[in-house]
Amino acid sequence: MSISHETSVTDLAPKAGRSRDAAASKESLLQAAEELFGQRGFERTTIRDIGERAGVDAALIARYFGSKADLYFSAVAAEDAREQDSKGFEGLHQMADAVVSRADDHGPGPIMQALIRLDASDDIRRAALQRVRRRLVDPLVVDMTDHGVDRPELRAEIAAAAMLGISLSRSLGWFEEVRSVPKDELVALMAEALREVIGKAQDPPS
Repeated sequence: MSISHETSVTDLAPKAGRSRDAAASKESLLQAAEELFGQRGFERTTIRDIGERAGVDAALIARYFGSKADLYFSAVAAEDAREQDSKGFEGLHQMADAVVSRADDHGPGPIMQALIRLDASDDIRRAALQRVRRRLVDPLVVDMTDHGVDRPELRAEIAAAAMLGISLSRSLGWFEEVRSVPKDELVALMAEALREVIGKAQDPPS
């Protein structure tokens, strides 16, 4: 019995080690994918690039995620989780602040890249649009519907397009004032303008 017990303990140790290594490799690949998809877009990021950035064998992408597209979707989901998508925003000002802060901290990420790049696949673009709708458009539609505002879908889409466009122009430096103005001042102006678009009084800046 003692030999059997010793053998079982010995057998378990490598398995636990392999499990930890697998989790670390998977997380490294996911982080590398987020960075590279955000910087280069989907088409210009290769499996080999991701493996090199992660410091692991690129063949592990097939094992852990399936395909390059599946890895992209996983990167999008990870971004959603960090931003606590299920929690939502407490008002228009907080929504605008989140969009601008994300661009300031990380530049155009995988979602924005998928929306603006002409070489993005249809599947990737649809996934990106679904994420934008879930994150920005749908909460505004629900709020406006609850308050009896007319044409909530159109108003919500205009507001989302404005927020994304402003954050992108700030990231890419299209307009000097938009690029250089302090974030809090920009967000306050965005929220003020967008309150007119959505047709109801929203939360004032705190």
